[in-house]
Amino acid sequence: MLFYFKNSVIRIGPAGIPLSCKERTNVDGIIYTRCLGLSAIEIRLARGFISEGEAREIKRIAKKSGIETYVHAPYYINLAGDKRNVEMSKYKIAHSMELAHIMGARIMTTHLGFYKNLSKRETMKRIVKHLREIRDEMKKKGIEVPIGIETMGKKEVFGSLDEIIEVCKRVRGIIPTIDIAHIHARCNGCLKEKEDIQEIFNKLKELNLNHYLIHLTGVKYDKNGEIYHVPIKKSDLPVTKLMECILENDYDVTIISESPIVEHDAVYAQILLDRAMEMIK
Repeated sequence: MLFYFKNSVIRIGPAGIPLSCKERTNVDGIIYTRCLGLSAIEIRLARGFISEGEAREIKRIAKKSGIETYVHAPYYINLAGDKRNVEMSKYKIAHSMELAHIMGARIMTTHLGFYKNLSKRETMKRIVKHLREIRDEMKKKGIEVPIGIETMGKKEVFGSLDEIIEVCKRVRGIIPTIDIAHIHARCNGCLKEKEDIQEIFNKLKELNLNHYLIHLTGVKYDKNGEIYHVPIKKSDLPVTKLMECILENDYDVTIISESPIVEHDAVYAQILLDRAMEMIK
């Protein structure tokens, strides 16, 4: 189901193949996603790359089903590491972009790396350098799928909201993937009111985005940030206030459920959005 509100379009869908989908292929996951009344899906490459033939079939079925596709690169990426780590990470991101291009995906999301023994400044410098190299290499091949760089929940991992915005400002073709739960965990549960969520979007204004990709889940955290994902109802993340913020500002968004109960919380997010829409009307 597509949600239209004023001038915006809101899509919601699962991260990966829905848990309740009997057949465990991406194509079946897309068809099942449509049957659930959802309108987007993130194809996850965490367990390995798919073939180009499968990518073409995903594009065909997604278009036929009215499902917008997104891609997530393999999880372990470190663009600030040693030469071996960097080269492997660059390959994973580049190949994910190639597959996303074949699929007709809107955005390819990736993690960026770790500070480890580096200063935050040096980590930023290395990540920006290597992202530019990936972007330039892909551009030469005619591949310009936007790279979505994800806000991260653990404090030892590069990816605070401010860091993500700074990278986007420094490298063209890079946009933020806004993981609301990660932001919430990294700041020790600072998202309590609608104004707190609005501040995220206020910070993003300087990037002049016309669409926001949002990852959504519940989260448990401690002083070091994220511990693990939980269902939305078991978290203190104010999801209803997120929905109100989206609607009141007429934001064009795609919400991808990364909850442990993937499609169930995608459907629940649609219910919360629908309730918020009725309240605002």
